[in-house]
Amino acid sequence: MAAPQDPEPPAVSEAVFSVPYTRSPNFVGRFSALSQLFGMWKPGENGRIGVVGLGGIGKTELVIEFVYRVRELSPATPIFWLRTEELQDGGIPKAESNSQTLMVIDPGDRFDILLEGVPGDRLVDRLKSFTGTIVLLARSAQHGRELVAARDLCEIGDLELEASVDLFRANLGIDAHLVSTESQIQEVAKLITCSPRAIIQVAKVINCTGMNLSQFLDLYQRGDPFKLRLFSRIDPFSYPDFDSSVIGRGVFDVKMFRSTYRHFNRFLYQLFFLGGASVPKAIFSSYDPLDMVIILFLIKGHFLVVEDASNQTYTIHPLVYLTIRNAIGFERSDSEGADILEERQWYEDVVLAFSDHYPDAKSDSRAWWKDCFAHLIGGYDLHNDALRIAVATIYQRESAFFKRKGMYTEALKMAVLARNVLPNPMPTQQLSIIQDQVTLLSLLARYRDMHQVLQGYSADQGPQSSIWKKRMLAKLEQIDCANQYESAVDSFQQILLASEGSNVPKADLFLSMDDVGQALMHKGRYRDAAVVCRKALAERKDTLGSSYPDTLSSCHNLARILKRDGKLEEALRYIQGALLGRESIYGPDHPETVFSKVVKASILIAKAISTADFDEAETLLLNCVDRLTARLSVTHPLVLSCKSEIALIMLGRGNYENAELMNRTTMTVREEGPWLEPMTHPDTLTSKHQLAEVLRLKEGCKAADLLSERVLTERTAVLTKGTMSGDDFHPDQLASLHHRAIVLSGLGQHTEALEKIDLALTGQKTILGDDHPDVSLSMTWKGEILRAQLPKRDPERGENLDAIESMHKQALERLTWVFGPEHQSTLQCATNLALLKHERGGSARAEAEHLHRQIYKAYQRSVGGLHPETLKSKARLAEAMSASPLADPEEAKKLWRESCAGFGKAYGVDAYVTAKAYKEYEKSLRMHLDQ
Repeated sequence: MAAPQDPEPPAVSEAVFSVPYTRSPNFVGRFSALSQLFGMWKPGENGRIGVVGLGGIGKTELVIEFVYRVRELSPATPIFWLRTEELQDGGIPKAESNSQTLMVIDPGDRFDILLEGVPGDRLVDRLKSFTGTIVLLARSAQHGRELVAARDLCEIGDLELEASVDLFRANLGIDAHLVSTESQIQEVAKLITCSPRAIIQVAKVINCTGMNLSQFLDLYQRGDPFKLRLFSRIDPFSYPDFDSSVIGRGVFDVKMFRSTYRHFNRFLYQLFFLGGASVPKAIFSSYDPLDMVIILFLIKGHFLVVEDASNQTYTIHPLVYLTIRNAIGFERSDSEGADILEERQWYEDVVLAFSDHYPDAKSDSRAWWKDCFAHLIGGYDLHNDALRIAVATIYQRESAFFKRKGMYTEALKMAVLARNVLPNPMPTQQLSIIQDQVTLLSLLARYRDMHQVLQGYSADQGPQSSIWKKRMLAKLEQIDCANQYESAVDSFQQILLASEGSNVPKADLFLSMDDVGQALMHKGRYRDAAVVCRKALAERKDTLGSSYPDTLSSCHNLARILKRDGKLEEALRYIQGALLGRESIYGPDHPETVFSKVVKASILIAKAISTADFDEAETLLLNCVDRLTARLSVTHPLVLSCKSEIALIMLGRGNYENAELMNRTTMTVREEGPWLEPMTHPDTLTSKHQLAEVLRLKEGCKAADLLSERVLTERTAVLTKGTMSGDDFHPDQLASLHHRAIVLSGLGQHTEALEKIDLALTGQKTILGDDHPDVSLSMTWKGEILRAQLPKRDPERGENLDAIESMHKQALERLTWVFGPEHQSTLQCATNLALLKHERGGSARAEAEHLHRQIYKAYQRSVGGLHPETLKSKARLAEAMSASPLADPEEAKKLWRESCAGFGKAYGVDAYVTAKAYKEYEKSLRMHLDQ
């Protein structure tokens, strides 16, 4: 008997599956969303599930995949899909509905169909009574909550990166695959993770055009125009939802959104004009906090805005940004006039808010703000004064930022833009823009432009405005050396008195003190200038602190004064402090920092002893020239000052040829300078004075005669009243008097030379004081001039030589204390003393020989054997040995020959200094060595 067989299981009949879409082979990712949907689906219960997200984000594709998987798991579950057409017909499958039924409601952008009619009889109300599970597709969480509880909403965001890469790779043609790298595929996918439709369209664009991925990336990254073209036509992935795709409008209907959410639309437009990327919340300060909560609650439900609480920012969705840009860019019809006027008001609101919150000069985080501003000013015309002032304020803050960075040219451009955009007449509160412009013109040495702007500046806007204009005019007088600096000193002192008697800010009072100090310095009254500047420095330290920029300016200014006053060690300490502080605040390239380096270099030159000292100063100055030329210009006075200092270094090294070339080049440029009278400006006269000294040393006093006299005449006319009495002197003029005396003495005009050196000494003691090194230098040269004109048979010769020796010793003691024993000024004084001892004859000649030997060794140690002063000191030693009966004549001749040969090697056999050395040698041979 056969064994009984197990009964076959009953056949399961498939339930209704009314889904108008086939399952997509391109579906990828969304695993977390699918898991969430299956977690919400509870067969046999009256479930309500909401799937919300932007059009094109992949809601439909997700639910298609979901229902096909439901069918695989539960073939007996009836599944219906109702689109706009079925909903309009009211075709809800009541007869077949039961607790197992799953129904998808897909109204697209016509969610209003569900809300039409009276409460209780609306389609949404009838859906609430459906006994099975409903899956509702909606564009916003607000719409979703009409049927679904908040806890049952599944919000669809960007597609996962890995899924985007897989989807893009699956749709990319074989030709594009062959010329694309994996990194390029991932890079493209990262750009378009927001929309599966966009991913497929990008692949189609690449396949149809034949471009490769690198070309696509290049085009895509060029900006919005190409992106708009890319998203202007979306091929449907599953269902042609044209009203909500990116056809000319974007991921939502701008007009519909505007009519429904006018107040919220304002917020989107403001985000658009601010660039749409991480906009600071603070900009939207015009909104009531409660309004902001409501706006964000509604707009975020549309996936239009992302809020980043940690960074206090809002971000507009990229496709929404493109939508608004596209909408604004189209031609507007007359019927949209009211909308345009409203948008102008929105635009004005955001410009004013943007201006209020634009970062000040201290903030380095400005990239986003600058990009937004460039977009902002291209939005609409600046049609009223409020907008113009707001935009001018932004330009002014950018100007202040560039000025802080030392980028004066860029700062001036911003200041000019700020001034040009302002309404006419200019509001009183905006006069600071012109003040900024004038300050920048001064820093850039555009003094003629500065004159022009000040002439058009009205000072009738209050006392502070009047004081500012007076101050700037005084600075111009000081720059141009008008009225021998006297008027500038008077103006600054009047401003200081006015500031002390009023309630001006402390910073303005200290600035006035500094102005007075600088004016006195230019006038040549160094001791008075130092007193005022020390007071300003002390006040600024107490009030602002040691590291404040204004305090460092006082340190810098005091160092300049002390250097001119001969207090070199103290000057070096102050400039080192200013330099370290400025470098810390501004950085190494800022003109303020570099200016302090220039001052430091000038101090190092003044106290330089060895070749290494000159090398250090030259390296510093060359670095300054490079940095200043990049920020200012090759003809800026500060750059020329560097070159003038480099010329002094060349002179100090004994490199007469290059010193002459550098001085002539600098003088030529200064003669075309930015001042009102460049030919006789003090800087130009400085170049002429230095050139005259080079010519004296290189070619003799005759070559320097005319230029020396001309410089003295011009300095007297420009820097003084010309009386040459009392305190009517200037240190630069006195330096020319000193130089003129040396030249005249060299030409044998000793009487006139003595008059000049006496006048120089009188003036120096009056305005510089007895302790200034210039007094000691003039004193030793006066002694040398007196010695040169002494008659051989003067009965009072001994007494006169005693008086001259006393002058030399007094000068030598002071110069040694200031510069040290081996400085060239100290050694020049020692040389004059040695020559005097030689003049005495007798036992003093042994002292002279010993002193000459010390001087020769000092020069040899500090500047080398071929330096002209070393060679001269060797010749003087040879001369002293020649006149000594105890010295070896052959050793003296050897020293003479070495000196002459050295000049020939260093300067050429035809050079003036070489010829002069040989003449002195021949004279010595005749007088001493051939006897």
